[in-house]
Amino acid sequence: MFELVVVLYNMAFSESSTIQSLNKLLASNKFSEIKQVLIFDNSRQASEPQGLDERFIYYHNPKNVGLAQAYNFALSQSDEHTEWLVTLDQDTMLTSSYFEELIAQSFNQPQSVVAIAPVIKDNDQQISPVRSDTLRPLHTELPKSDQTYSQDIMVINSATALRKSFLNKIGGYNLKFPLDYLDHWMSWRIFFEKKQVKILSTELQHQLSVLDYANQMNFSRYQAIIQAEKCYYILYQTNLFAEYRRQLFLRGCKQFLTGKFNYGKMTFKFLFSGGNNGNNGNKGTKKGT
Repeated sequence: MFELVVVLYNMAFSESSTIQSLNKLLASNKFSEIKQVLIFDNSRQASEPQGLDERFIYYHNPKNVGLAQAYNFALSQSDEHTEWLVTLDQDTMLTSSYFEELIAQSFNQPQSVVAIAPVIKDNDQQISPVRSDTLRPLHTELPKSDQTYSQDIMVINSATALRKSFLNKIGGYNLKFPLDYLDHWMSWRIFFEKKQVKILSTELQHQLSVLDYANQMNFSRYQAIIQAEKCYYILYQTNLFAEYRRQLFLRGCKQFLTGKFNYGKMTFKFLFSGGNNGNNGNKGTKKGT
């Protein structure tokens, strides 16, 4: 049995490609394995949806708690018989073939497989899965579809199904990553626990807003991302931390040279002293939490 959670932020349900495509699929009555769809709305103003399939339920949190808390809330509210939790962003186009393959594959996987994910593209660019053993995942050979992986890949949150028993075992999603790098951490944690990820043959389309975050993101958003990425590399993917520091240095130089002085200052602040500097790094790495 599956439960789904869709996280909205400053978007009406009628504008969400995820909710609209999902509602059409559920109306076909083909997917009885889907028990419930939680819409977790992080927007400032509530906008309770109308005219959706009866399996949709709505919850509003005006504090904008991000993804990790929303996913943990869905996990805590799930039915005891639910086996898989599917996490969804607001802008993924879902298809019948995705659910058909996801449901069929879920019955065939060993207990070592705790995540099932499709191939996701932003137009022609594959953005999930990508390799996690490099800082340039889009410039290396990409992981392939219809494979099971035991290491060195990352799958994004949206449209990934996680075993509920595994999520409960690890204590849910890591609140150190309320939004950014949560998918990196979850992929890391899966392999840390010696578990596996199954990649489907199905492809989905998803709009990824941070493909060029260092150049196009507003300042506050960039600050949040750089804090999350430094936390990730200093606490978890520690083998890449030295390379990450070199990348920060080059990024900061480029930002100064191109006139993005505030961004450059922020980058060098995190490089030399700033932000989440991982004071509890040893504790976090040993526990894997």
